Amino acid sequence: MKFLLKSFRFCLAFKNIKVLNLKHRFINRKPNVNKRIGPIGMTHSQHHHPARILVVDDEIGMQKLLKKVLEQQKFHVEGLLDSRQIAEKIESFRPDLLIMDIMMPELDGISATRRVRNLKLSSYLPIIVVTARKETHDLVAALEAGADDYITKPFEFEELLARVRNMLRLKKLHDRLMTKTMELDEANQQISRLNHVLVETNKQLQRKVYNFHNLFEVSFRVMGQLELGKLINQALLNILGIFTSQSAALLLNSEEEPDLFEVVEAKGLGADESIYDLRIYRHEKLIHYLELTKKPFQIREVSREFKEIVPQLKKHHIEVVSPVFQKEEVVGVLLLGPNVRGEEYSEDELEMLAVLTNMMAVAIHNAQLFEHVRALSYTDGMTGLHNYRFFRLRLKEEVARARRENSPVSLLISDVDYFKNYNDTLGHPAGDEVLRKVSRILQTSVRDNDIVARYGGEEFAIVLPGTDSEGAYALAERIRLKVEEEAFYKEEIQPNKKLTISIGIGNFPVDAVTVDDLIIEADRALYHAKHSGRNVVVRASEIAKA
Repeated sequence: MKFLLKSFRFCLAFKNIKVLNLKHRFINRKPNVNKRIGPIGMTHSQHHHPARILVVDDEIGMQKLLKKVLEQQKFHVEGLLDSRQIAEKIESFRPDLLIMDIMMPELDGISATRRVRNLKLSSYLPIIVVTARKETHDLVAALEAGADDYITKPFEFEELLARVRNMLRLKKLHDRLMTKTMELDEANQQISRLNHVLVETNKQLQRKVYNFHNLFEVSFRVMGQLELGKLINQALLNILGIFTSQSAALLLNSEEEPDLFEVVEAKGLGADESIYDLRIYRHEKLIHYLELTKKPFQIREVSREFKEIVPQLKKHHIEVVSPVFQKEEVVGVLLLGPNVRGEEYSEDELEMLAVLTNMMAVAIHNAQLFEHVRALSYTDGMTGLHNYRFFRLRLKEEVARARRENSPVSLLISDVDYFKNYNDTLGHPAGDEVLRKVSRILQTSVRDNDIVARYGGEEFAIVLPGTDSEGAYALAERIRLKVEEEAFYKEEIQPNKKLTISIGIGNFPVDAVTVDDLIIEADRALYHAKHSGRNVVVRASEIAKA
C-alpha cells in the first residue's frame, strides 16, 4: 500500500505519464464497473437530464481518468484546472456535484470549498473532496469548510461511484426538501394572506353586524315614533351617532310651497342657525340628479356639475347628500357634515345611509299620515275648528297644568243668537256659512296657544291658558263686537236685524276647580247671557254675586 501511495504521488509530479500506466499504479485491481454498479448517471427523474459533475483538479491526467469513468456511468462531466475560476465555472456549468482535490497550488480545495459555500446558489451543491493525506485535521478542516464527503487516495472506483451516487441521492432529497419547504413557505404565506383577508373580512362583518344592529335600534325608535317633530329629532341624533358626523340636517317640502325644500331640523356641532336659511327648489339640477341616482353621494364627486348649489352646501360644511323618497318622488333631502375622525365616508357607510334614509322616508310618511288622521279625528269637518273631543282633551291638560303651576285658565262658551230662526228661514247652506264665518272671526282673534273648538251646533268654546277672568272678558268683548260689526248674508231677518253672539265665561280656580265644574260654570254664564237680552258677555262670578 505504501508503494502504491508513493507511486501515485510520483505520478502527480510528472504529468507526462500515460493515463493507462497511472491507472494500473493507482488502483489495486480493475473493477468491473458496469457489472457491479450499472449506469447511475441518471436517476428515475433524470432520463433526459444526466447529472452534471464538475471535477476540480490541477492534474489533467486525473481529470481525464475521472471523466472517463464517470461518463461511462452516463454522467455529464467537465473539468477545471484552476480552482480560482470555480465561481465562474459553477455559474456557467451549473453542476449537481463537485469532486475537488484538496492539494492544489493556487487555491487549495479547502479554500475553494469555502468560496463555493459563500456563493448564492439556487440549489444545494454537494462537494466530495479527494485527498492523499490521511491526517485527521485535514479532513476535519475540509468538512468544516463545507465539504459533504471525502475519499482518500488511493481508492476503488466502486467506492468513488458509490459516494457519488450517495451524494446525488442526498442532493435529490435535499432539493426535494427545499422544494417542499418552498411550497410550504408559499402555502404558509397564502395561509397568512388568507388569514389576513379572513381577519379583515371578519372585522368588516362585525362592523356590518354592528351597523345593522344600530339600524335595527334606529328603526325601532324611529318607526315607532308617530309625532313628526320628535321623529325627526330622534332620527338626526341617531344618524350623528351611527356615522360619527359633526352635523346633520333634514330638508322637507314646504307646506306653503310644494316645490321648495327647506330645513325643518338640524343637529350637531356644525349646525348653526344660518343653515335654516338654506333653500333648494325642485327644478334645480341637484334634485333631478337625486331622482335619477336614488342614492347618497359625496358632494366632492359632483362639484363641477352643481356649481350653483355646491358653494352653499360647502358654506355649511356639508359633505354628503341623501334623497328622501316617497313613491318615486323626492320629498326631502338629508345632509351630513364631515366625519369627526376627519375620514371620508366609505361606500359601506353610504349604503347604510341609503337604507336609513329609506326607513326615515317611511317613518316620516307614517307620521304625516298619522297627524293627518289625528287632525281629522280632532277636527270639525265643516268649520275646520277642533271638535268637542279635542276640546275636552286639551281643557283637561290645561287645567292640570294650571293646577301644577298655580296659574289661571279661562273658558269661553259662545252661541249664535237666534240661529234657528236664521237657519230655518234661509236654509242650512246659509246657516253653515254663518258658522264658518264666525269660526274665522274666533280663530283670528285669539293667540296661537289658545284653543278654539266647535262645542256643538251653533256653540263654540275657547280655552285661554294663563288668562284670568278680566283678560277673558276683554277678549270676549272684542269677539262679540267683531261679530256684531261683520256683515252676514240677509242678517236683517234676525229679530235684532243683526246676527250676533252671546258669550259666557268661567275661570279656574275662581269659579271652579275641576274640568266638569268649569264647563258647567261657563255654560251657566252663557245661559244667563241668553236670557239677558243676548249679544252680551256674562262672567260666572257675576252671576254668583247677583
